[in-house]
Amino acid sequence: MPRVSHLLRRNGIYWFKIDLPDDLAGQPLPPSIPQTIKQLESPMRAGRLKTAVWLSLRTTVEREARQRVGIQIAQHANLFDAARAILTGNYQPEQPGTLTSDDQLPATSGNRIVHSAVCLPRPKSTNASESIGGVMAAPLKVPTITTAFQSWSSGGSVKGARTPAPNTITEADAALRRFVELFGDLPVHHINKGHGREYRDAICRIPKGIPADMKQLVLPDLLQRDLSAYEPRSATTINKSLTLLGAVLARAEQDGHFDGRGWRNPFDVAFDIDSADEDYYEPFTKDELKLLVASPVFAAGLRPKRGRNETARWAPLVALFQGARRTEVIQLLVHDIIRDPDTDVWTLRFDREGDKRIKTVASIRRVPIHPELLRLGFLSFVEERRRAVGPVASLWPGFEDRSKLISRANKWSEWFNGYLAQHVIDDPVKKFHSFRGTFKRYGRAAGIDEVVINHLVGHSNNSVGARYGRKRDVDGVRDTGYPLPRLAAELGKVKFDGVRF
Repeated sequence: MPRVSHLLRRNGIYWFKIDLPDDLAGQPLPPSIPQTIKQLESPMRAGRLKTAVWLSLRTTVEREARQRVGIQIAQHANLFDAARAILTGNYQPEQPGTLTSDDQLPATSGNRIVHSAVCLPRPKSTNASESIGGVMAAPLKVPTITTAFQSWSSGGSVKGARTPAPNTITEADAALRRFVELFGDLPVHHINKGHGREYRDAICRIPKGIPADMKQLVLPDLLQRDLSAYEPRSATTINKSLTLLGAVLARAEQDGHFDGRGWRNPFDVAFDIDSADEDYYEPFTKDELKLLVASPVFAAGLRPKRGRNETARWAPLVALFQGARRTEVIQLLVHDIIRDPDTDVWTLRFDREGDKRIKTVASIRRVPIHPELLRLGFLSFVEERRRAVGPVASLWPGFEDRSKLISRANKWSEWFNGYLAQHVIDDPVKKFHSFRGTFKRYGRAAGIDEVVINHLVGHSNNSVGARYGRKRDVDGVRDTGYPLPRLAAELGKVKFDGVRF
């Protein structure tokens, strides 16, 4: 199916992108403009129009994205006409053209896009009052929380600007959706700690694991349901939602929208977390690792359907011997396993190529493959996948459809954690992520320097000196700053003595 013009896919999420016409791009704006046109103002060059608009369509489904992008093209064409009228002095607000019921998109959890009415230009009159849709416009330069979110999530729409990680944007969007459902799309100046407390107390009542049809209910309707049968959310999860919305408004404050107002973060109403209740994962013990490798998948060749064939065996082993995160492992492509031409060291590459997600910049790395993985036949598995699906396809059976990568990864994790509970240990602090802590613990026991361990697993090193000496490879990925043979030697020290793989 051909892609629609203006539709792009970044990290699995579809975006709308449109360049401003030459007669508008970068042009200076008059001092007074309606709030509707403010979304075209450059966040980096105040008082001037952008050169391009980037807008996340908040969906990974192409069919939904194609529907949404058509509406955005029409809306921005009207916006450009209105901006053109302002620049020529021929603008006057008028009743906005609204979308018909056929044009409206259903609001679904995690896939939401706000439709804004666009005032069309008409001959200027002497009427000094300005209204949008019959309602007095908010004071100039006052974004709503949704507009502030768009600025925060895009990093200002400037090449090279730092943007939040895609999964962080998704989580913040879900938190924003609940806030708007509760209070509406408030101007940021109107949001106070009363809103923050009420929002906090409302989302505290949303439990974990509710059915999909209930998730789609707006917050006031959801809270009318009997939710007593479901497990409550943790204080840590509630605090994360507050932190994300606080970050959105902190960006608006950084942009000067609260100058002279003595602003304080209205979402600074988080719970104090009891250290005994903090969410964390413990490493596996030697006895637990023995139980794991003696279980049917590793000892008897069992390949459960939900375990996705060979993924059931190799993904946990890669996580254990490389100390990698679940997302880093599951999104690997076949060509991420390569032999370094200069040193002949076999390596794994964790990067942000295409639709892959990496938590932090420090997590982008190319590291040697543990010698025990090589001994167990990992390269033979990789070569089988290369012959079956080609070099640019998923390394893992069952994950070839990249549009479903996140949902399938979550379902696979459910299977693995259930398998772990059945055959090894049923404990909420022992999950797939425990492999990462296990690697670090055994690495320390082997006497490996903490800086080296952090480079291997993709944790940041706070020392400025630790960042010196890193160089880019031919694919643009920075190495750790250590020669690959040295890293391979250090990695080989991580041994799980007494565990017969």
